Amino acid sequence: MAEPFFQFKKFRVYHSAGGFKVGTDGVLLGAWAPVKDGDSVLDIGTGTGLISLMIAQRAVVSVDMIEINPIAANQAKTNVMRSCFSNMVVYNEDVADFVKRGKTYDFVVCNPPFYSHSQPSKDISIQLAKHTVALKPIDLFKHVSQLLKPEGRFAVIFPKTEYEVFCNSAKTEGFYPKEVLDVFPQPNYPEIRLMVNFTKKDIGEPARRDFMIEKSANRHDYSDEYKDLTKDFFLRF
Repeated sequence: MAEPFFQFKKFRVYHSAGGFKVGTDGVLLGAWAPVKDGDSVLDIGTGTGLISLMIAQRAVVSVDMIEINPIAANQAKTNVMRSCFSNMVVYNEDVADFVKRGKTYDFVVCNPPFYSHSQPSKDISIQLAKHTVALKPIDLFKHVSQLLKPEGRFAVIFPKTEYEVFCNSAKTEGFYPKEVLDVFPQPNYPEIRLMVNFTKKDIGEPARRDFMIEKSANRHDYSDEYKDLTKDFFLRF
């Protein structure tokens, strides 16, 4: 049987390993994360490398990728090797150990394990990918604080249900929201995700706006803003 993959316009992501497949959260963060040319980037918990590959397509950057799960890390390495992007390195290790390398970055991105209020899966790969068993929000912000340069930025996505946990952890470690995107699935549905760009500098009220994925209850009836955000990646747009 052929290995499952998701085909984007400029690269392919094989995703038979790592806990979960190419999904909306990763695509949103990879397409939105405010990187710029020349950035040194760190992707914490890269999974199969989706976000890093999207960022590498969007800007001239160097990317380090950390993944604790060896199966997912190997698949991320394969995806990078098969892509047309260079200057990307995958590390199969815990972020707590990676911090000891003493490297710092202009930009850190993470689609973290965030289901702290649900029962962890018995599958260890899914557990590492989706639950806060291996990486709690407060520990994530502590590590990122050490990994960021003084003027660095940290972009993260998390569910609305985890808002207080993530924001309290950020505040404890001296992070301030610079940009916030409130993500809604459809009109008349509650907010499901927040994407936040944090810095260590308090600039007052963050720039904040709503973002709608689909413009109606019809499946795949995507909003213009979703199409605009993802048009450089999805074959359908």
